[in-house]
Amino acid sequence: MAKPVFGFLAFTTGSYEGAIVRDMRLANSLHRRGFKVVIYWAMETNRGLVDPAIQQTYFLRGARYLRSKPSVWMERLGRLGEIYPQQRRRRFLQQHPDVVASSLANFVASMCDAPADLGPIIRLEKLMVRDGVTHLLPTFVMACPLALAVKQRGRHAFEYLATFQGEEIFANYAQNRGRLDDYYATLRRCVAGSPWPAIAVSDDYAIRLREDAGIDPARMKTIYPGIELPAIGKKPDFSVLLEKLPGLSPALPIVTYMGRQDSEKGIDLLLYASRILKDRGTDFQLVICGGSSFGWEYQNVCREIAKHLRLAIYWKRRVTDEFRAALYAHSRCVVYPSIHREPFGMVAAETMSHGTPVIVPDLGGITESIRDGQREGGLRFKVWDTHDLADQMERMLKDNELHSTLAGNARAVAEKFSVEKMTDQVLEHMGVGKG
Repeated sequence: MAKPVFGFLAFTTGSYEGAIVRDMRLANSLHRRGFKVVIYWAMETNRGLVDPAIQQTYFLRGARYLRSKPSVWMERLGRLGEIYPQQRRRRFLQQHPDVVASSLANFVASMCDAPADLGPIIRLEKLMVRDGVTHLLPTFVMACPLALAVKQRGRHAFEYLATFQGEEIFANYAQNRGRLDDYYATLRRCVAGSPWPAIAVSDDYAIRLREDAGIDPARMKTIYPGIELPAIGKKPDFSVLLEKLPGLSPALPIVTYMGRQDSEKGIDLLLYASRILKDRGTDFQLVICGGSSFGWEYQNVCREIAKHLRLAIYWKRRVTDEFRAALYAHSRCVVYPSIHREPFGMVAAETMSHGTPVIVPDLGGITESIRDGQREGGLRFKVWDTHDLADQMERMLKDNELHSTLAGNARAVAEKFSVEKMTDQVLEHMGVGKG
């Protein structure tokens, strides 16, 4: 039997969304095991996440969906923008979030139509024939109509695996267009078209998909996302942080937010909780880092809130892997104050891999990311409750015995979510040897 060839239909806005990070870690892991892997980028690219030896193709540009009906001419026009460096393109999209919103909303509407947009279907079919893809892994189930349509054409033998890891983003666009029922029907149709149960990235997310979209629990399997575990040893030097954050002190506890700076992440709750602690006389440094998928309006509002609350904050947007690792390692704790039902908590798992405890809301799959059996690497606060968040932050900052216990558990809990375990489980789920 020929060895499988894995194709990733990598759907991204170009930011470091958890879903694309998860998929590219899986792609890199499969490549390390000797499998042939190809990446088909949709909407934007994020080539820095991928092993340079892996073949990558820009498959589908977001400009195709800038109008209500897919336009090949707009897509061709969009190619002209590629003469500019990706950093400049990304900056433009951050400054014009309506462009991203329009493209994604029109894409969702197109995928809800039957048949889906024919141009990308034929293009995807040609690429998979060229590369001999036997197993296709779309980043989102909302992109699976393209795979299902190619499969139904019957000109290339392959199967696809549906993975649920952020479909609520597309549900919002579908609802705004009055097509939420069509959207959920599309998800069910795509799950039914695959020979394997769909992956859900947490048990809670599988429950939510049943409740919201009517996905049969028997057609879902929980496989947690994977993180790259850092080597056990000496912490990164504090000077790595000082290069980007001059004035940061190693003598004062650091509380960090790391993740997308978008409205559903609840950074404003962290700001209010921080003001409460300051008024109680609890002193610490607050660092907020991360990019955005939907523009900088929310971050700008948060900066204004911080000014009114008279909070001194170290703000950074995108940061390097080296900086991120150093910040995780030197933080007293990382707070992830999301206001929505997170599918999973990759930032929480990454934080714990460095031996640093986390604080997360008591809602969603993110609660599963901080525990392994009876062992926990963090605290939970009552979702949307700023005062309870302040209380949990105060416990983390002042109770050294509690902090020591959580920090001692953190690495062991994080090991539950390694990339290697995720890869093993995905391959086993599809009936493929481990390579």
